[in-house]
Amino acid sequence: MDQLPLDISHEPLLPELRWRGRTRRAVVSHGQYELVRPSKVAPLHQRRINRQVWYGADSDSCDLNKNLLIEGDALDALTALRPLDQSSYVGSIKLAYLDPPFNTQSVFADYHDALDPSVWLTLIRDRLELVIALLAEDGSIWIHCDDREQAYVRVLMDELLGRDAFIGTVVWQRRYSRDNRPALGPVQDYIHVYAPLGQKWKHVRNRLPRSDREGSWRNPDDDPRGPWSTHSLVAQGGHGTSAQFYSITTPSGRLVTPPPGSCWRVTRGRFEELVSDGQIWFGAKGNNVPRKKIYQAEAQDIVPWSWWPHDEVGHNEESRRELRKMFPGLAPFATPKPERLLQRIIHIATDAGDLVLDCFLGSGTTAAVAHKMGRQWVGVEVNPQTLDTFALPRLRAVVEGRDPGGVTSVTGWEGGGGFW
Repeated sequence: MDQLPLDISHEPLLPELRWRGRTRRAVVSHGQYELVRPSKVAPLHQRRINRQVWYGADSDSCDLNKNLLIEGDALDALTALRPLDQSSYVGSIKLAYLDPPFNTQSVFADYHDALDPSVWLTLIRDRLELVIALLAEDGSIWIHCDDREQAYVRVLMDELLGRDAFIGTVVWQRRYSRDNRPALGPVQDYIHVYAPLGQKWKHVRNRLPRSDREGSWRNPDDDPRGPWSTHSLVAQGGHGTSAQFYSITTPSGRLVTPPPGSCWRVTRGRFEELVSDGQIWFGAKGNNVPRKKIYQAEAQDIVPWSWWPHDEVGHNEESRRELRKMFPGLAPFATPKPERLLQRIIHIATDAGDLVLDCFLGSGTTAAVAHKMGRQWVGVEVNPQTLDTFALPRLRAVVEGRDPGGVTSVTGWEGGGGFW
């Protein structure tokens, strides 16, 4: 059968999500999201952030642009951060962490999470557009979701920021016990990471501290450069040059060559230099395949992976325990996140003093952890009851140094600062 000619005269169009109500806007009305015509959305000049009271120390020198706890819908709050009189926020958000309703078709005590797919997509689209407008050039957006909507979020973000801005997807093991009720027991959430810099963002993000096991570093040959470990000198053969295919004679006289389809990572000349400098280890008896030494004093921190198990960053039950300890006698917020999870995200994406945004604040975890880590923050929560019951008292406890849980001890937090 004849094939149609392939037209490559223009760049291919990216996939685009189409849904009923795409041309409308999702606003909050009587506690629920609904779609309205753009003309019905409150004009820009009607949206202002009214700072009420600075809570904390140094009220005389408090920064008007620092640490905002905002009651209201994210659409209004993010729009209000853009006027000229508050333009310091535009291009200043180093990290935007979004933990929106997952649209699980459930109704929780703290919020309604059963939305029409059209309403859900529209509300996410509208707020993401505003977040992107506030994002720093070297900033990043982390969007937390589960299996139900995560694929749609990927396509939507590709459309808004471009596919080159996609960094990766973190898979968080949010539970460790089995759930035998569904057809396939869910154990993970997804956090899609995007950055305007694209893959160049790796030069901005921070590595994670090493957590080497005891005995990882040793010095059996009394190397004056200190304890060391080793890594393999074998590489894939398809990436090597002819100078990387050779045989090596070990000190014991054994002849070794790279496995089939492989080569050595270094040329023969470079290998001999490393041997002369004592940086090659052949084993205690001089009979092993050679490995290159890596010295503890020169070891870098580790590049973040996309798999985050619960023993590293916590799980759902841990986050509920944190809230029960903080608010005894109250039923915990329905879907809190553990402080260790937010600590890792904030560590990777920001440095001290950077600005962190969470426009679906919930119980206040992002703002609490950001405060403890010395970051500035803006938190937005649409539900007044959630804000008054959890986020506000929680952040007051952080400022006063009355929150001993979560990441308080590992960050060395003892209280201080304040917020509007």
